[in-house]
Amino acid sequence: MKRDPKMLFGKARRLIGGIAVASVLAFAAAAPAHATFEAGLEAYKNGQYSQALDIWRRFAVAGDIRSKKVLGDVYSGKALEAARGSAAPLEEIPVDNVQALVWYTLAAYHDFSAYQLPTADEVNAQILAEGRLTEIRFRMSSRDVDKAEDLIARTFEAGSPYDIYRLGEMYQKGAGLEKDNTKALEMYALAKERGVGEASAAYEFLEPLMNKKEVENALDKVADWQPPLPPEHTGKTRQQEELERLKKELEEIRMADALEAVSDIDVELIQRALNALGYRAGVVDNKLGPSTREAIRRFQYAQVARDRDMSDEEKEAVVTGVLTPRQTVDLFGEAAKAKHPMSQYVYGIMHVRGIGVEQDGQQAVKWLSDAAEQNLAIAHYALGVVYRDGTTGLNEVAPDERKSAFHLARAAALGYKPANDALRRLSFEYTRDIQ
Repeated sequence: MKRDPKMLFGKARRLIGGIAVASVLAFAAAAPAHATFEAGLEAYKNGQYSQALDIWRRFAVAGDIRSKKVLGDVYSGKALEAARGSAAPLEEIPVDNVQALVWYTLAAYHDFSAYQLPTADEVNAQILAEGRLTEIRFRMSSRDVDKAEDLIARTFEAGSPYDIYRLGEMYQKGAGLEKDNTKALEMYALAKERGVGEASAAYEFLEPLMNKKEVENALDKVADWQPPLPPEHTGKTRQQEELERLKKELEEIRMADALEAVSDIDVELIQRALNALGYRAGVVDNKLGPSTREAIRRFQYAQVARDRDMSDEEKEAVVTGVLTPRQTVDLFGEAAKAKHPMSQYVYGIMHVRGIGVEQDGQQAVKWLSDAAEQNLAIAHYALGVVYRDGTTGLNEVAPDERKSAFHLARAAALGYKPANDALRRLSFEYTRDIQ
């Protein structure tokens, strides 16, 4: 990626890579940026991670490129060279690719115009951050990239008029953000109104290249634009964050318990679902052989291609060719939607019992009915049981002996022997209730 010389050695303006509140700037002025970076590194080496992150974040916000780059390193899970050999463990800061991309981008497009001449370390930090952008983006979902780009844009919009102009440049060139001439023209217009001379020239160059509607959209957004509020005015309270954390933790425990039941599903059913989706599991033999493992890998890679967020467990599963419980649920869900009757039956039972999905009577009846319409005897039997006993959870299904008898009789007619006994018991209980 080529660098614009103006970006490196332009006029005396400074990029504030974030919301520069007074307390942060006062803190930054108390010590040289390099000394502060070293103080953060020392805290990190001693295992004082919260303190290290706080120091680096404060000075990154105030414009220190080394702090921006090191935050990208930490959040991407990249061990710091200077901290190797330290007694403190390096794995206690969780990887956060969104934050990593934000800080690497802010470092890669750092403006050196406030310096007489940047130091070699500062230029090197920019080069290294730029080199990490492709790798970080590659391992992120499209949704997370969009989230990071939104944070980057908000950071520049909250800065100086020159920061807004630089944001316009990034949109126009597709550098660090997705190319968007409408957003670029909007930023140039905002910066021009605030006295940035370069923005006027950039606006005059870009406007003739756009159609009338694009220009009108950009100017409409200029009229409505407001600078982003600081995080303390838009973020959640600590109590809200703690409540959400607890709710998520309880939900994960509940789902983990339910998903354990998925491991009991026969390999034969998995093979049939894979074949129904075209992943070529081969002969249905109820064995987890090489053909089935390769089919599972093809399914898992397709999941990745659709930008589905993957846990560490799921990433490992891609390598081994073994489905995780969550992937098993997703497999049957996709096969059910592809109108594979046995998968519709399995997916319906999952909704009856709340295995990997919300327990939902109406959804259970929907999927079981879809399978039954294709003359799957066991699906008719399951519907007979559902209407005999009713369901719990969301959208409860009330017992209905007439419907139960119909589906049990249909299952029996299709040759499912357990339905005969169930139908006789149902008839006996129904007669006894009348008497």
